[in-house]
Amino acid sequence: MGRFSKKKTLLKTRTDSGSALSFNKYKLVIIEGQQDGAEFIVDRDLVRAGSSRSNDVVIEDHTVSRKHFEIEITDDGPMIRDLGSTNGTDVEGCRIKEAFLHPGARIGAGEVVLVFQPLREVVEIPLSSKNAFGQMLGRSAKMRALFHLAERVASKDTTVLITGETGTGKGLLAEEIHSHSPRAQGPFVVVDCSTIPAHLMESELFGHVKGAFTGAVSDRAGAFVQADGGTIFFDEIGELPALMQPKLLRVLEKREIKPVGTTTTIKVDVRIVAATNRNLREEVDLGNFREDLFFRLSVFDLKIPPLREHKEDISFVARSFLQSIAMDSDRSLSDDAMRLLERHEWPGNVRELRNVIERVTHLVDGKVIDRGALLSTSVTGVGPNPMSHSSVGRGNLPFHTAKEMAEKEYLLDLLRRHRFNVSAAARTAGIHRQSLHRLLRKHEIQTSDLQ
Repeated sequence: MGRFSKKKTLLKTRTDSGSALSFNKYKLVIIEGQQDGAEFIVDRDLVRAGSSRSNDVVIEDHTVSRKHFEIEITDDGPMIRDLGSTNGTDVEGCRIKEAFLHPGARIGAGEVVLVFQPLREVVEIPLSSKNAFGQMLGRSAKMRALFHLAERVASKDTTVLITGETGTGKGLLAEEIHSHSPRAQGPFVVVDCSTIPAHLMESELFGHVKGAFTGAVSDRAGAFVQADGGTIFFDEIGELPALMQPKLLRVLEKREIKPVGTTTTIKVDVRIVAATNRNLREEVDLGNFREDLFFRLSVFDLKIPPLREHKEDISFVARSFLQSIAMDSDRSLSDDAMRLLERHEWPGNVRELRNVIERVTHLVDGKVIDRGALLSTSVTGVGPNPMSHSSVGRGNLPFHTAKEMAEKEYLLDLLRRHRFNVSAAARTAGIHRQSLHRLLRKHEIQTSDLQ
C-alpha cells in the first residue's frame, strides 16, 4: 500500500448544521521532492498551493507553478482543482482539471508528490443566523460565514481588509461594517486609489495649506480629516502608489497626518477599512506592495467569495433584486429563466447579476420574466450580445463603422475577461491604463454600467 493507507476512515464532507460549518482538518505530506517529509496542516475549507509565498501551502520546487492547485472541502467531499499550472496536476497518476480526493490520495504537482490525509480533529466555522448583513444577501454557508465574521468585527475598531473579485460587493461590505459600528453616526469617506493621480494622492489624503504648490489657492482638508470620528475606506488599496505606501503606514501607526506644505501634525480619530481585488500577499512577493503595510492593513481579513462559488444564492439574490427594482411583488422569474441564470459563470459577480435583472425588468412587460426575455435583453453573456458577429451584418457597413464596432467589441470582451479590472485589462492590451480609459470614453463604455 506504500507509506499511507487508502482505507476510508474519516468524514470528508462539509456539514452545515445551521449554526456552524463543520469539516475535518487534513494534512498534505510531501513524499517526493526537495521538501520530502514536510507536512502542512490545513484547517480551512479552501486552500491554494504553489511556489509563491502568497499561497496557503508553499511548495518550494521549480516544477511547481506560482499558483498550482487548490483544495476545497465541499458538501460532496474534498475537491482538488488545477489552477492552470504549467506542468499540470494529477491524482493517482491521472491528469485532472478537478477531482474528488480520497484518504491517502497521491497528488502530483510538477515533480512533487503529496499525500492527502484527513485528520480526526473537526473544524467548526460559525455561521450567521441571518440571510443578510445589511444590504448584502446570501443564504449559502459561505455567505453566512462571512456575515458572522462581519457582525463580529463591525462592533470593534479593528482595521479590516476586504478582498474579492470585482463586483462581489467589497464597497457595500465596507459601508455595512461602518453602519453597524459605533462610528455609524460619523462620516464614511471613500478614497478610490485607482482613480487618483499619483501626484495628487498625498494632498487628497492629508490635505494641503495655501501656497503648498501651484494651484493651492486655499487650505484644503484631506480625506483623513474629513473622516475624523468615522471611517475611511481605501478602495483598490493595491493601486496605491509606491511612494505613498510608507506615508500611509506612518499614519496607521501614529494616527496623525501632516498636510502638504506644513510641518504641523494633526491627530485623527478614524477607523481604516481597505479593499482590493488583487492578491496583496503576491504583490508583496513581487515587490509592488510593502510587507509592513500589508500586515498593518490585514489585521482582520474578510474574503467575499465570487458568485460562481455559491451559485445556490443566485435564485434568492435574483428574486430579491427583482422585487426591489420592480417595486411590484407580483413580478417573478420563471423556472427556465432561473436555470439560465444559474448556469452562467458571472464574471462580474453580484453586480453583473443585478444589472441583468434591472435591464430585463425595465425592458420586458408582463408579470413573469422567462428565459426568452433574458436571452433577448442581456448583454452580459447570459444572452446574445447585440454587438456579436451573428447579430450585425458587417459586410453591408462602411469600413470605418465596421472598424469602430470591432474595436468596441474587443474592449467589451477585454473588460469582461478581466472582470472589469481596468488596470489588468490595460496590462493585457499592452497599453497604459489612461489610454484604455480614453478608448472607453471614445466608445461611451461605462464600466459601472457593465458590472
